[in-house]
Amino acid sequence: MQTTNPFQTILDELGEVKDLLNSMKKEPEIELKKKLYSIKECSEILKLDYQTVRSHILKGNIKAEQIGRFYRINHIDLMDALNEVKSLKYRR
Repeated sequence: MQTTNPFQTILDELGEVKDLLNSMKKEPEIELKKKLYSIKECSEILKLDYQTVRSHILKGNIKAEQIGRFYRINHIDLMDALNEVKSLKYRR
C-alpha cells in the first residue's frame, strides 16, 4: 500500500504562495528603476533647496533628463546623489 503525505497539497500550495510573494517583492525594485522625479521631489528627498538641486543638475553633479522645459531625475541617479549628499551640500 502506497502512503501519501496528507499535507502534500498544502505544501504544494505554500510553495506557490512563496513564489508569488517573492515575485511581488521584486516588483517595486523594477518600478523604481523606471521612476522619474521632478526637481521639487528631489529637493524634498535630498533635503536641499530647489535652487541648489537645480544648480547641481546644471553643473552636471546630478544626472537629469530634460523633457521640454522640465527636468526629470531617474531614481537610480537620485540614489547615487543621495549617497553623496554631504559632498553635494558643501561642494562649491
